[in-house]
Parts: sequence; structure tokens; C-alpha cells
Amino acid sequence: MKKVFSTFILILLIFSGCDFWVNYTFRVNNSTQETITLKFELYPTENQEEVILLPGEEKVVRVIPGPLNSGVHDCLTEHGIGYFRLLVFDTYVNDEKLEKQLWQSENWTYRRESNYSAEYMMTITDKMIEK
Repeated sequence: MKKVFSTFILILLIFSGCDFWVNYTFRVNNSTQETITLKFELYPTENQEEVILLPGEEKVVRVIPGPLNSGVHDCLTEHGIGYFRLLVFDTYVNDEKLEKQLWQSENWTYRRESNYSAEYMMTITDKMIEK
């Protein structure tokens, strides 16, 4: 019985140290008077390979789960954007491709919601889409 109890405690200790999943929500606000389309490079999530943002519209463009070992971190600065390969997109303004890469980390603001979720927000301005 003592051996079974010791094994049970050992298993509990091993699994209690596992990483848990957190959700990172990426929201984009189109503050311009232009129609903006985000075409994602990798396979779409939730059957979306592109997101169309009408003037003044705000949408969630991705919810990306991430394994972390202690709460929610600002992963775009702490671990690098490479972790979020699903976030890479091309930007089209009125169906014309923009050469700037708006998905880069400096365009997002971070807000921690809880130990299990965080939100990144990007507001696309006229200055960001200037040629």
C-alpha cells in the first residue's frame, strides 16, 4: 500500500508541473476609410484564409493557443513573433497589396486578461497604410 501511495504522489508531482494552454486573441481595428483585407500565409483557422475589414470595423482575426509554463506572457516580445506563425499575413488595401508587414510585433498592443488568456490589439491607421 505504501508503494502504491508513493507512486500516486510521484505521478501527481510529475503532472502538476505540466504546461497549461493559454489563449492569445488577436483583434484588429480598421480606423481608416479603406477596405482592408488580411490574407494569412499558413492554413486558416476556423476556415478563414482571409479577413476583410470594412472602414471602422473591428474583428478578432486569430485565437492562437500557446503552451506556457507560468501564466500569460507577452510572447510577441518575450519569445518572438516566430512562435505565432499563424499570425503572418499580407495586407491588401482596396485589393492592392501593401508592401509593409503589419503583422510585426511593434504594431500590436498587449493586454493580459487572466492567467489563461491575453489579447493583442492592432489599430490600422492611415499612416500605417501610406505607400
